[in-house]
Amino acid sequence: MAHFVQGTSRMTAAERSTEHNECAESSTRKNLTNSLEQKIRCLEKQRKELLEVNQQWDQQFRSMKELYERKVAELKTKLDAAERFLSLREKERHERQREDDRQREDDRQRDLTRDRLQREEKEKERLNEELHELKEENKLLKEKNALVNEEKEHYECEIKRLNKVLQDALNLKCSFSEDCLRKSRVEFCHEEMRTEMEVLKQQVQIYEEDFKKERSDRERLNQEKEELQQINETSQSQLNRLNSQIKACQMEKEKLEKQLKQMYFPTCNCGLVFHLQDPWLPTGAGAVQKRREHPPDYQWYALDQLPPDVQHKANGFSSEKKVNQ
Repeated sequence: MAHFVQGTSRMTAAERSTEHNECAESSTRKNLTNSLEQKIRCLEKQRKELLEVNQQWDQQFRSMKELYERKVAELKTKLDAAERFLSLREKERHERQREDDRQREDDRQRDLTRDRLQREEKEKERLNEELHELKEENKLLKEKNALVNEEKEHYECEIKRLNKVLQDALNLKCSFSEDCLRKSRVEFCHEEMRTEMEVLKQQVQIYEEDFKKERSDRERLNQEKEELQQINETSQSQLNRLNSQIKACQMEKEKLEKQLKQMYFPTCNCGLVFHLQDPWLPTGAGAVQKRREHPPDYQWYALDQLPPDVQHKANGFSSEKKVNQ
């Protein structure tokens, strides 16, 4: 009986503990469920807020996209217009550059032609001056040669005179010696005769040295005269060649001037009296008729400039003249 009561009490305690545990578990589950429901409501609220924010961002993105697309289209239109304007300006700039280059080339060719003519004129003047100097020097050499010849004749006459005096002195010495031997040794002084002989010998020696010196100077002057004559002949040949070249240049210049006159046009509305024909235009009958109907603008040619074909001929003549030189 006691064992039964004890067992019953044990079972009651176990049931109590089981019920208590069940109550605790149910309360725990209830609390967990409440917390999860609160979290779910909070998450649902956050989801709604995010959806609203996403919708707002989507609207703003679409409006900004449309705005930027309109701006991009406007910028593309402006860019195309700017590119067309720049291409037009670039084309105009290239055309002006070509015209400036052509004008500079024409100016350069004209300057080269003028410089070449100036150099030829200076060379001609220099050769004329050299020829004049050579003529003056040749004249001076001729005068000097005449003086040398006169001095030579004078020295030869003087030498002949001194030789005659010396011979007379020797003869006089011999005669005086014979007279002194025959008559007397006191009449004449032998020392004075010897001194006079020495003086005469020295004079003869001096005149002989002067004669040799003058002869060497005369030979040197003759050699210089021959060299100057050769230089004169060379300069004369160069001058003749330059004169022929200058005549050829003048003929070529007259020919070019005639060609330029043939290429002149009558007076036009631009105010200039004449224009030069554009060498790049065709020369056929149809082209001439077309040019008469629609006359081009030839203002880029000046009156003192040469067309390219005429300038080419002038350059060819200049190169040929340089080769001949």
